[in-house]
Amino acid sequence: MKQKFVILLIFTFAVLSIIGCEKLTSSIVDSVEETDIPTKDMPETYAIALVQQAIDKYQTEGAEATAAFYHDPANVDGQWYVFITDKDDIFVAHPLAQHFLGKDIKETDSIDGTPLGKNIAMATEDGLWTDYLWPNPETNKLEIKRTWSRRYDGYIFSTGYYVPWTPDPSTVVKATKDNPEAFTREIVLKAIARYEAIGIEATATYYNDKANIDGQWYVFITGENDSFVAHAPRPDFIGTDLKDVIGEDGTPVGENIAKATSTGLWVEYMWPNPENMMEELKRTWAIRHDGYLFGSGYYEPSIDDSDQEMN
Repeated sequence: MKQKFVILLIFTFAVLSIIGCEKLTSSIVDSVEETDIPTKDMPETYAIALVQQAIDKYQTEGAEATAAFYHDPANVDGQWYVFITDKDDIFVAHPLAQHFLGKDIKETDSIDGTPLGKNIAMATEDGLWTDYLWPNPETNKLEIKRTWSRRYDGYIFSTGYYVPWTPDPSTVVKATKDNPEAFTREIVLKAIARYEAIGIEATATYYNDKANIDGQWYVFITGENDSFVAHAPRPDFIGTDLKDVIGEDGTPVGENIAKATSTGLWVEYMWPNPENMMEELKRTWAIRHDGYLFGSGYYEPSIDDSDQEMN
């Protein structure tokens, strides 16, 4: 009897030891798995994991529920958000650009005009990194976004992170005046780069100097409450509200420009050309950055002017 008791006791201790070891091993594995989960301190691996998470949701919940989830602005986490296009490369989810819904991603350009959408659309099942200039929703500044995209079941799932954009202002403008749209966009970006380098006070002083009007081109800037801080041709505008500016034909020029967002906006209106002081059609590109609005534009000759040149 005593021998049976001893054997039973040994068996019990053995079982408990095995169970204890299993729990210890399980705890160690769980700990390792938790450690291996990427964090925001590892942005590349975190981006890859977020895209995989979106694909997993698509697999379990379907396209409609997944698109609805990621299109909801409530699911933006600081600088992190997922956007999705369907099998035809049409946006079905973008929480920070609701107007992109239904638009072909290949028609989307970067802030500096590079074809970011066409680049992202090249993503395969193996994934693709794409770098481009885009506003960071966390800082409200233009920064370089590194986006990870994977195509799965025809859909593209993407997310990315931001790194500071700190160019030398003198290197920003690469276009020539023969391409006025690109030139205009780049001199606005040059003004933003100057602001990042020397601050708003020095930047406003620079662009308020009439010596820095380049033919028909000049930069204007508004600050808090859309009040002008720089406008070389119209120093009387300084301190006034952009939204109060009315064109000679009664067009609410200022209100239209003030609709600009962090992705930029083109606005057309009649305005005096500083080169000849004639009322001409002006195409202005304006963009918001760090609470300020930066804008510039170019003029298109009137029909009468064109006829005179032909004669």
